[in-house]
Amino acid sequence: MKNSILFLLFVIYATFIFFIESNVLFFVVLFINFLAMIIFKVKLSQTIENLIKLLPFILLTVIINVILANYEYAIFVAIKLLLVCNITFIYSKTTTVREIANTVKILCTPLKYFKVNLEDIELLVCISLSMIPILKAEYFQLKESCIAKGIELNVKNVKIVLTKWMVSTMKRVNEIEESVIEKGYGEV
Repeated sequence: MKNSILFLLFVIYATFIFFIESNVLFFVVLFINFLAMIIFKVKLSQTIENLIKLLPFILLTVIINVILANYEYAIFVAIKLLLVCNITFIYSKTTTVREIANTVKILCTPLKYFKVNLEDIELLVCISLSMIPILKAEYFQLKESCIAKGIELNVKNVKIVLTKWMVSTMKRVNEIEESVIEKGYGEV
């Protein structure tokens, strides 16, 4: 139950950030983010490293908003994105995949009246969230092998790279499927 409340608070807080229009509220939310980092013992260096990784996406968003609106609005959007990314990083550092899957299962409890198997939902969420680091590792491994073979990662070679990435991903999915079947999940 605690995880469900924490998850709902996280979703409400992250959504609220996008509706902020006041500078004072920005500073309040910034203070709340720093307070959350202290409470959950998330290192500032890890947070900064994570935000630096997201900087290209945020800069692209700023450029688009400068073109479509104005620079003040673009800066507000950038700050909002930084705050949401920061609180998302804090939440991901303090919650395990299993806890998130269990939380989603609890939040989907009303679906059991429609004969939806909540264990299936929990398993799907768990597998989905666990696949993200696997896909990332597969991508970096493929990138390194392309560099070793002298293949440049550009638009001309995207078909080759994506094909190899999808093949390795499908192999991994088959391994997970076989593992789940061997453990007897879903048998009648």
